[in-house]
Amino acid sequence: MKYIGFEALVKGKNTLKWVGFAKAPARLDGGQTVTNDEREIPLAAFAGLLDLFRQGHIIEPHVERQGIKQHTGSLTALWDRKFPGFPSEYFPYTSFRGQHYRGRRDAYLKSIIVQMLADHDSVDTVIVNPACVFGRHACDLASRLPRVRVLGTDIDPGWDRIYRLVRGFRIPDNYSFVKDDVFAPLLAVQPTAVVFFGACGAVTDGALDYAINSQARYLMCRTCCHDNIGGNISVIKRFNSVNRFFRFKNWAYGRMRSRAKYAGYYFSDKYSHNTYPRSETASRTSTSDEFQAVARHSADSDICRAIIDLDRHLYLVEKEFSVVYQGEMFVAERKV
Repeated sequence: MKYIGFEALVKGKNTLKWVGFAKAPARLDGGQTVTNDEREIPLAAFAGLLDLFRQGHIIEPHVERQGIKQHTGSLTALWDRKFPGFPSEYFPYTSFRGQHYRGRRDAYLKSIIVQMLADHDSVDTVIVNPACVFGRHACDLASRLPRVRVLGTDIDPGWDRIYRLVRGFRIPDNYSFVKDDVFAPLLAVQPTAVVFFGACGAVTDGALDYAINSQARYLMCRTCCHDNIGGNISVIKRFNSVNRFFRFKNWAYGRMRSRAKYAGYYFSDKYSHNTYPRSETASRTSTSDEFQAVARHSADSDICRAIIDLDRHLYLVEKEFSVVYQGEMFVAERKV
């Protein structure tokens, strides 16, 4: 088997730093393969932001904005060429304003999903929304793609029942709910697309693996609660409102974890401390302990959230997906 390799160099103050080398199999069967560019661009962004974290250049708003712009600018340009109209005015998302306007980004992402699946608008097309909770986003997609089957799954069917009562049972005919565990999915269907909107921490990683293992052609999603990767529920204490909100949320998660009733709701041993970084590429430049430190800072830092998401970007590339990324959102298509 042939291998392709690359080195990543990141500009420092006066020098170039070597930050990693990775080897990946190059397919010889005539199919598409992952190119060096598809790895080099997200790896350079990952390494540059990780270097800022190591130097302590995070948290300050101007430093965060400058760092994100400098190191993810190429990825942003790729996204904007393919999906113009990103609602950038609602950033940064490490603020209550940014948290509140995530709904605008979800609406934008749903428009992209409809656009991407416009040519697949048939009963043979299946969209699966794991960790759908209420299923409102899945129902919205079902309304906008009336000939597509849309399935929402969640470990707790109670939220689905509540939403049906609120809507007066006015649910699109092409939408259905299935009780399923994203960490151990049993759904017997091959989805055309896997979509989700704000899956918390390791739930995102479970949903990514579901898309990979189910042979879905498309993955379109928004990540959330980066502080909860690897079973982490601690946040570096800072005296601001967003930080206090995350500390309260994690206190509540900790209480839930202590009760058998909620086993498997947000955390799984499959995604424990030692399983991060998720990508082989990132694991050559970082460690599990460092990723936990990044997670503990992520409540206040867009840079830390991007570090975690760029590792996921590299992971998807290694699984033979073409990926575009922008501000906690992914649109990925399986190479065929």
